[in-house]
Amino acid sequence: MVAIFVVLTFIVFIGISSLLQKKEIEDSVDDLVVSTKRISLPFPKGYFFSPNHTWLSLESSGNITIGIDELVQRFFGKINSVKLKNSGDYIMKGEELIVFNKGDKKISLTSPVSGKIEYANFEIDQDPDKLTNTPYQECWMYSVKPTHLSDDIKSFKIAEQAKTWLSNEFSRLKDFVLAHQMQPALSNVTLSDGGALVDGIADYLDTKAIGEFEQQFLMNMNEDL
Repeated sequence: MVAIFVVLTFIVFIGISSLLQKKEIEDSVDDLVVSTKRISLPFPKGYFFSPNHTWLSLESSGNITIGIDELVQRFFGKINSVKLKNSGDYIMKGEELIVFNKGDKKISLTSPVSGKIEYANFEIDQDPDKLTNTPYQECWMYSVKPTHLSDDIKSFKIAEQAKTWLSNEFSRLKDFVLAHQMQPALSNVTLSDGGALVDGIADYLDTKAIGEFEQQFLMNMNEDL
C-alpha cells in the first residue's frame, strides 16, 4: 500500500508540475505566433509568381494583371496607403512599381515585367483593407500591356512549382524573423509549426530590418528555376 501511495503521489506531482510549467510558458509568450504554414488562403490556380513576390495572370486581351502575393501581405499586415503609378505610364522590369505605407514604414516592390500600364487599380489605395482579406483575385494592382513577356517570365513559377517555392519562402521568412529576435520588440515573438501566419510582422521591425527584408525578398528578379 505504501508503494502504491508513493507512486500515485509521484504521478500527481508530475501532473501539477507540468500544468504549472505550461502556464509559465503561456504567460511568458506574446500573442504573436509566426508560422511557416499556409493554411488560411487557397492557393490560386493559373497564376505566375515572380521571385520578387508579385503575381501575374494572363488576360484574354494579351495584357497581364499584376498583384502582390501572400507573403508580402502577411508581412506588412494592415496597410495605411498604397502609392501606384498612373495609367499610360511605361515601366521597366526592376523599376519601382508599388509603395506600401504603414505609419513611418514603407515597402517598395519593383515591376516583374516591362510594358505599358493600361489600368491602375486605385480602389486599393482608397480601401487598402481589402488586402487584409486576400491579395489575390480582386486585389490586383495593374493591368499591363507587356513588351518583353517571353523574356521576363523565364524566372517565374507556376502551379506546383510556385506552391513549393512560396512555401519555402515562408520558411525563409521564419529564419529572417529568428535572426532579428534580439530586437526588443521581437523578444517575445515565438515561431510555431502550427496555425496561420499572423499579419503585421513589420510592426515589430525597425527601418533597417525592413530594408533588409526588401533586399532579401523583394529585389531578386532573376532567380533560377
